Amino acid sequence: MSQGEIPDIKQELLIHIRNADIISTSDRGVTTSTDTGTFSADSSHTLATNPTLVKNVRSVVVATVTLSFGTDYTVNYNTGVISFTSPQTGAYTIQYDQGSNDRIFPDFPQPYLKRGQFPRIAVDVLGGPSTPAGTGSTTADYNNYTVSIVSYDSDQENVETMIAAIRRTIKDNKKDFYNFRYITPTTLSPILPVPFGENKIMSRTQDCLIQNQFES
Repeated sequence: MSQGEIPDIKQELLIHIRNADIISTSDRGVTTSTDTGTFSADSSHTLATNPTLVKNVRSVVVATVTLSFGTDYTVNYNTGVISFTSPQTGAYTIQYDQGSNDRIFPDFPQPYLKRGQFPRIAVDVLGGPSTPAGTGSTTADYNNYTVSIVSYDSDQENVETMIAAIRRTIKDNKKDFYNFRYITPTTLSPILPVPFGENKIMSRTQDCLIQNQFES
């Protein structure tokens, strides 16, 4: 059975970085909301907000137990629905961020963005070499993926602060993801000027490596 595909890997990393508060909620333009109530063998829960405004689910606690993403629940960010792998019973507290804007994205900035639209962080997953898991043309593969996480700001010190926090949260949680087994920081780029924000923005990239991702 395959592990997480690239869109799943990318979204899980994006949500993790949003939850890590590397950019504050006020700078991101989002607010943290809380849903509470009691489940009676519920298999799903729709977050009490406009579904298109939900950016990241921070935690799901049911009957005092903190559930794990992937193992216990998944989130559809197009519909705002949390689906449970088994029916849930008991008092619940769900925290999530919502807003019409953000500063942490699954793509890279457009050159027309103004200086006031930074700081920002971009997350992307790049393909890498594949190794057959066995002999024969129909065998499954083990893939290696490069993850690029880029911090942007007009303040060089803040660029450094963000990239250090990104590196730290990846190292501290390297074995705690669902869609892949292990991630490790690798190459760190120099600080470079980029043509955003009236040419006053700098960036730095932290690359990471996901190895031996099984794909059937």
